[in-house]
Parts: sequence; structure tokens; C-alpha cells
Amino acid sequence: MELCDLRYFALVAEDLHYGRAAARLHVAPAAVRRRIRDLERELGLVLFDRTSGRVTLAAAGAELLPAARRALAAAADVTDTARDLRAARLGELRVGCAPGAARLVDALIGKVARERADVAVVAVPMWSLQALDAVVRGDLGLALVRDPLPPQGTSSLIVGRYRDDHVAVPAPGPLTKQVPVPLGAFEGMPFLINERDTAPGVHDATVRFFADHGVAPVWQHHRLREQEQLLSLVAAGTASGLVHAHPADVSDPANVACPGVAVLPLAEPGPEHRFHLVWRSDNTSELLSSVVDLICDHGCDLDEPEEDGAAKEGVTTSDGH
Repeated sequence: MELCDLRYFALVAEDLHYGRAAARLHVAPAAVRRRIRDLERELGLVLFDRTSGRVTLAAAGAELLPAARRALAAAADVTDTARDLRAARLGELRVGCAPGAARLVDALIGKVARERADVAVVAVPMWSLQALDAVVRGDLGLALVRDPLPPQGTSSLIVGRYRDDHVAVPAPGPLTKQVPVPLGAFEGMPFLINERDTAPGVHDATVRFFADHGVAPVWQHHRLREQEQLLSLVAAGTASGLVHAHPADVSDPANVACPGVAVLPLAEPGPEHRFHLVWRSDNTSELLSSVVDLICDHGCDLDEPEEDGAAKEGVTTSDGH
């Protein structure tokens, strides 16, 4: 008997329906029926009564169900205990990661893995403001955020920079014939921008960029986290939107585009954004200090190639020292 057999049994007993149990297990109903039949054959018991297309617990199934649930709970306890032991052995550092930070998160995890095999970095996706609040509360050790207004009592360092120097437009379309695309082409046109309460720094920089160039689009507000989601809106013909393209992505447009979208360079330099690594100034955790020191020692810019390094930037506290 396998735990998987007991899990199938318990779910069918809860739903009294093979199809619904199969949907929860992400398998075909026939597979559930087959596992239940095999379990009944192995136990020598009838667990379910099947009459007129209905499934009900047989007497033996009703008596066996509490024991099956205890076994599943015990297995879950083993998994939870193993996870806790692993975290205690390795030292787990949770990092709140803002939208667009995936490349920097990968670089951070890679640096720590190479230099500190006893440390496990766990990335937690969330908005920048949520990540900063979690750091201040002590729920997270670090936050990797875009252009924050650092809360009182925090320290930070800049670990990456990028420009929204490309624009995603519906394709095919007239804008795909203008390369690079002048910002003036979007005068009076629908243009995607995040709601200000989700990412005020990015929102304000985008509005300021258009205003500085005397261009007034028709803003289409959204609450999407990732650039890939924004591209889906562009593909649907909703509007155009600013995007950033890492040099590796620009060399292969398939990395930044999707069907129905053209990602083209802007004629004007787009707004610059910075990624900051933020932590509580009064956090005396040796684990946290070792990770911050590791980033500083190897060059603060996580987006730089490992062999090149980067100019070190001083750690900044929220009061500017």
C-alpha cells in the first residue's frame, strides 16, 4: 500500500464522486477508479458502494477512513518536520521580490549558493510596498524592490539598474513600421500604466517621462505584476506599453515578445529605474549580515557578469547616512 492510494481513497470519500476527486488530483477519473479497485483488492475489502451511478461509502470504507486520514496526517508531519530541520540546518532567508526582479533574484540566489551552501534563499513574489512593509514588520529578512522610498529604520543598496527603453505594440500594426518608435506616436493613444498604489515609483517615472516630452496618451491602468502579463494585454489589442529589455533579450526578440506583439526600441531614452536590496537597520542576524556582505564583496550590481564585478555602492540608511 502506498500513501498515494490512501490519498485517492480519502478524496473520493470526501467528494463521493470520482470526477471531482480526479479534478483535485489532476488525473483522469479512470485512473482514480483503477487505484480504488486496486486498493480494495489489496485490502480484501469493499470501500465504496456503487449503485445507479452514485458512489457511497461502504461500511468497511467508513471504518477505515479515520485511520487513512491519520496516516496521511502523519506523513504530512514528517514532511513539515523535515522542512523545518532543513531550514534550521541551512539557515533560511526570505526575500520579498518586486515585479521585474526575476533576473536579479536568480543572480542573488546563485551568488549565495556558490559562496554559502549553508544558506537557503527563499524568494517571495510581492509588490514593492508590500515587501518593504514585511521587512519593517520583521516578516522578511530582505526586500528586492524598485525605486522605493525606504521606510524609517531601514538600510539599502542599489543592486541593479534598467531603462524602460522599449515599447510593446500590437502587431501587425502601423507602429511596427517606425523603428525606433518616436514617443510622439502615442499622443492620444491608449497606453498601459500600473495603478499608482501598486508601484508609485514606476508610475510616477512613466507619467513624468511622457510629460517631459510633451506627449499625452490615454492611460489604461492595470494591476499586473510581471512584464509577460502586460505583453498579453498588448497582444489583445488593448494598448501599448513600456517594457525593459535586458541586452540578452534584445538579441533574441522571442525572449521578450509573444504572438501579436512587437517589442521595438524607443527613439527617446526611457525612464530609468533602480532595484534596491533593503533590510532593517536594527536586524542583527548573522545570516542577514553575511548575505549583505557577500553582495557587497562581489560588487553590488547583481546584473553585472560575475567576472566583471561592479563598482561598490555604499549602504544607505533611511535617514541618508
